[in-house]
Amino acid sequence: MERLFEYSEENLPLYIFEEISGIPRESGNETEIRNFLIQRAQDKGFEAIYDEANNVIIKKPGSKGYEDYPPIILQAHMDMVCEKLITSEHDFRYDPIELVVDGDMIRAEGTTLGADDGIGVALGMSVLESDGFSHPPLEFLFTAEEETSFHGAESINGKLFKGHRVINLDFSEDDKIVVGSCGGVGMKVKLLVQKERVVRENGKAWEISITGMPGGHSGEDVNKGYGSAIQLMTRVLRQLLRQFDIGLVSLKGGSNRLALARECKAVVLTYADLLPTLKKMQQIFINEYGEVTSDLEISVKQVEIDGLKYSGDGFDRIMTLLTLFPDGIMQMNGAFPGVVGSSINMGIVDERDGQFYIEAEIRGDRVSTILDIAEKVAHLVEIKGGTWEKFRNYAPWQYNPESQLCKKAMEVYEATFGEIMIPMVLHAGLECSLLGDNISNMDAISIGPNMWNCHSPNERLSISSTKKVWRYLKLLLGSLGDL
Repeated sequence: MERLFEYSEENLPLYIFEEISGIPRESGNETEIRNFLIQRAQDKGFEAIYDEANNVIIKKPGSKGYEDYPPIILQAHMDMVCEKLITSEHDFRYDPIELVVDGDMIRAEGTTLGADDGIGVALGMSVLESDGFSHPPLEFLFTAEEETSFHGAESINGKLFKGHRVINLDFSEDDKIVVGSCGGVGMKVKLLVQKERVVRENGKAWEISITGMPGGHSGEDVNKGYGSAIQLMTRVLRQLLRQFDIGLVSLKGGSNRLALARECKAVVLTYADLLPTLKKMQQIFINEYGEVTSDLEISVKQVEIDGLKYSGDGFDRIMTLLTLFPDGIMQMNGAFPGVVGSSINMGIVDERDGQFYIEAEIRGDRVSTILDIAEKVAHLVEIKGGTWEKFRNYAPWQYNPESQLCKKAMEVYEATFGEIMIPMVLHAGLECSLLGDNISNMDAISIGPNMWNCHSPNERLSISSTKKVWRYLKLLLGSLGDL
């Protein structure tokens, strides 16, 4: 099979990323990528182990003259968000990611690319394999299940590491450096609503689909105006209810609470002609979101059903819950202008276990703001007679203005590229928040190459930026000996 990237020092992260892309690595299915990394490290003569949580730990001695300096920890996560176009037949359990090179960009064919955080793993493995630069002793940590539960990071045994300086390789802008990240919590909402048998008088069944929304990372992209197919479908249903007598058979949208919903489907019952209203709503949405997508479409087709529909009261309760459910930016960060402070993403709506189901992710730079949003959701749900539970709770990684690692990283960047590296707090969860619980006196930063639309099939990775970060990372490691 012809390779996209040749094996060379300049291309090394891209070459390894191409190999990683051939290995399925959905969260919870990291055994194959774990074995690949272990074997590759051992073949090069390095100490490599994995723990009970499937985290991979690799050790590399310091280069000549750097052997006795304090170690540096390089960290990335092995798993990826598995999103695909509705037309894609890709099976993330078994199929390799099909890479496409388009100019300076790498993308995938109809799926997420997995550069988040496959390129971070590739950069780490490149550091492991390359001997062309000076560096202190290095400790590599490749974690499992970052995208679903943070189980890998929270399970780390800090006693396995001698270093306390951590370079996280899970960021997506090469001229910025992350010095803090938000915490978060997932929420599951269930609403027990009565259903009744469909009869002829209820009308014909129509499947309404909203497709072509950009999707994206529910934290990093929440400020980009990408919108949500679930929110648009809620607006469509409200408009139809104002005009027609309709019933609701089903409503399903989104596929991951960590991703902005790209698609949503509803099956409704009516004898009314819905097409003129749907065309009007589509034009309204195109006017609102035309700057971020040219693929937005509302389609409708008649379908056959033989089953149940929500009762009138049940439909009303669902619509009230969806209409009033908080979604999007809640607060901005006062210390870092332009950075989101807190948000919530309604990532999934569906029916599960006979109940209407919502799954959301709450993010915030303070524990108090996360709890406040969760309380708002809980109060609304309880008013409508539903139940809720919180899961996957993780604390923010608090900004340390005295970080020596950050200071040195910014100095090296300016000396190398003649530009100021911008420090920022990221509105997304990074594993540094959990690593700090297990690694004493942790001093951490996060860096990475330019990527766009992570957590969506529109995900892209810059080739030139990857090479830039690879060069910078080697120079940075060489400067950290006596820090």
